[in-house]
Amino acid sequence: MATTNGWGLIGTGRIAEDRILPGINAYEGNKLIGVVSRDPARANDFARRFNAKHAYTNYDDLLKNPEVTVVAIHTPNALHAEQAIAAARAGKHVFCDKPMATSAADAERIVRECEKAGVTLGVNFHNRQMPCFIETRRIVQSGEIGNVLMVQLEASAGVGAASVAASWRTDPKMAGLGTSMNVGTHVYDILRFILESEITTVSAMFDTAPGAMESTSLTTFKFANGALAQLNVNQSTPNPYNDFVIYGAKGRITGRSLTRSREGGELQVRLNDGTSRQQAYPAINAHGACVVDFSKALIEGRAPAATGIDGLRSVQLTDAMGKSAWEGVHVRLAT
Repeated sequence: MATTNGWGLIGTGRIAEDRILPGINAYEGNKLIGVVSRDPARANDFARRFNAKHAYTNYDDLLKNPEVTVVAIHTPNALHAEQAIAAARAGKHVFCDKPMATSAADAERIVRECEKAGVTLGVNFHNRQMPCFIETRRIVQSGEIGNVLMVQLEASAGVGAASVAASWRTDPKMAGLGTSMNVGTHVYDILRFILESEITTVSAMFDTAPGAMESTSLTTFKFANGALAQLNVNQSTPNPYNDFVIYGAKGRITGRSLTRSREGGELQVRLNDGTSRQQAYPAINAHGACVVDFSKALIEGRAPAATGIDGLRSVQLTDAMGKSAWEGVHVRLAT
């Protein structure tokens, strides 16, 4: 069991800069060994600002460094599989951004290679670290609101920003799906986390023709425990609420402005006997908290909060959503 984690970062985008690198440096058991960027000046700048020992322009060089024991992958979606598998084969633990891959077949390859190498695989499903969702899960699992009947949820980044419109996220070959992977993966996963149940059937509708990047995704899920969910995930509507409601047989939970991790909001609980309560939840660096959880998991020899299987389930779901939306069919998922 490790006593310290030597981190290497592949990819120096905005999330890595604002959230992931501060998260790595926030845990005393971590040491940032190296960063990788295709731009030498950017690699050197990141290494200087975040106190990394090395700056690389090729991730193969990072993987050869014996001081690196865990690799964080924060590159365009289509590159995740190749980089995660290379890290696993080099004997490094893998912390991968979402989606873990752009196809279920590639996600399965990542899981298989990490298992073969005996390394830990985790996914940046940072919503699992948000106190509002931890409390929501506790309430649901306690039985306080009874059996969950239905969930309604909106998650929207608002009208797509110019920076996103000009990025790799609009290229299907690099991004896979559009808003379903860019925004939706977090809330699809958090419902599995809260309900502790797998999605068995999906019906989806996109605002685009088959193969084109969607900016609006409307989906209905059925869970193994019988709960139904309606989700509106988009990057096309101004002034979104970003609310969710969980209806149970004995009451309901309402999250106001809580489905996007950078926003604070309020959790409200109302029971059938008329009693109610509410609590405010300020925004936190949930990405950083996810990094810290993964770091602690390696030191403590336990599974991280979001495992490679969670990453695989997410990609299996988005594959099914694409099939449903483009072929106009309900899709059943294996459980």
